[in-house]
Amino acid sequence: MLLPVFLITACSKSSSMDEGVPVGKIELAQNYVPYKTEKYLRICYMLSTWEFMKEGLKLQTIIIYDNDTKIPLDTILQDDLPFIWKSPLPQSSEINIDNITRYYLSLQVPVPLDLPAPATLGHRFILSDTVKGQTVTVEGCIVPVRKQEVPRLIAAPVKGNYYLFHNQSTLGYHYYLAFFVNGGIWTNEKFAFDLTRIDSTWEETYSGDPAKNESYFAYGDTLYAVASGKVLKVTDNRAENSGNLRNAVLTKSDEYYGNYLILDIGGSVYAMYMHCLPFSFMVREGDVVTEGQPVALLGNSGNSTEPHLHFQLTDLPDPGFSHGLPMVFQSFKKTGEIRLAPVVGPVQINPHIPATSANMENWSIVDVP
Repeated sequence: MLLPVFLITACSKSSSMDEGVPVGKIELAQNYVPYKTEKYLRICYMLSTWEFMKEGLKLQTIIIYDNDTKIPLDTILQDDLPFIWKSPLPQSSEINIDNITRYYLSLQVPVPLDLPAPATLGHRFILSDTVKGQTVTVEGCIVPVRKQEVPRLIAAPVKGNYYLFHNQSTLGYHYYLAFFVNGGIWTNEKFAFDLTRIDSTWEETYSGDPAKNESYFAYGDTLYAVASGKVLKVTDNRAENSGNLRNAVLTKSDEYYGNYLILDIGGSVYAMYMHCLPFSFMVREGDVVTEGQPVALLGNSGNSTEPHLHFQLTDLPDPGFSHGLPMVFQSFKKTGEIRLAPVVGPVQINPHIPATSANMENWSIVDVP
């Protein structure tokens, strides 16, 4: 590796998206409330940067450190770098997508629970100059950690054993998803999760023909109100996919949610259940529900690879144009996890890990009371 030949200090206060000339090379675009899992305190936020690729620069490493102690907290190497939104953005036939003149990337720092949470975070971007053949280090953007705030505490939307939670507590999809429309950055799925179920053999999410919904252990499971509130919207009568075939016809963006339910659970927080079983809703628009009340059945409608629940909390009652909110669950017991390296597969955890007021790491297998 080439040694850094120069260093640029660059930081600024966040401004409206692409308004005027950027003050710094790295800026804070969005800052979220941290949330706890069974293992970490996860500090989450979005940065924007200058368009470094246009200067022949290639991002190699991001180092995030405690700005007070300068101790590194996380080092993200090239193979694990976050997704970067940049112009030209994917276009849509339904809405007008903004032109952006900055790069946007979402980060989250996992701080072990036995360590104190930092007050502020600093950043070091290490880039290779493909034109000059040298290394460039850009330092800066101090991010305050919102330690005095807490994420929304909810009950789990399911009850039972062998539930697999995935696509949360990760830099991947859903976390990096963003829509740049009308000068705003909409991050509706930022803290969403997908949920399905395995059986007691810990091998598969189905038994039999994977092209049949009835083969999946989670299919038809009861979904519950995660908090007391009011039913704002029920969208029903949409066809399902057949198992893992993804054969439902989707012609507009709203159909990607499948059959779905929106609950207003107070405090400008909205709970959204997607991909539900058609004609399975047990509530109607306008109903007042209590925490733990059955509301629908798990299905396979919309943009779904197999029967599962997509669940998210947002700050607006719009499943697309809203901002995702972090959440923690009242209680669960982690019994296993799907490991991706060195060997892919489920692993049982003994003793089980009880958790309260916590979310969970990606690919967690849990029992929910």
